[in-house]
Amino acid sequence: MTGPVSAMGPAAGISGISAAPATRPPGATASPAGSFGDVVNQFFQATNSDQQASETAIRDLMQGKTDNIQDVVMTVSNAEMSFQFFMEVRNRVIDAWNELMRMQF
Repeated sequence: MTGPVSAMGPAAGISGISAAPATRPPGATASPAGSFGDVVNQFFQATNSDQQASETAIRDLMQGKTDNIQDVVMTVSNAEMSFQFFMEVRNRVIDAWNELMRMQF
C-alpha cells in the first residue's frame, strides 16, 4: 500500500532553487537593524514597563480601584516571566563574555 507521500514520487525534476530576494512595498525604506546595545535597551525598557504595570495593578487592587484579581495576577505573572527572561539573557551574555575572556588569542 502506498501512502500519499510516496505516491508523489521523487523530486528529481527540481533543481537550482534559490531564495527569492526580500521585497518591500513601494515607498518603504529599509530599517536599520540597530546595535546590540539598542536591542538590550529596548528589552530592558519593556521589562521595566511590565514591572511598573505590575506595581500599579497591585496598588489599584489594594486601594480598591479594581476588584478583578485575575487581571492583577496575570499582570504580575507577566512581569515575573519578563524579568526572569531578562535575567536569563543577562546570565547568558555574562557567560559568553567570560568565555571570551578565557580564550587565548
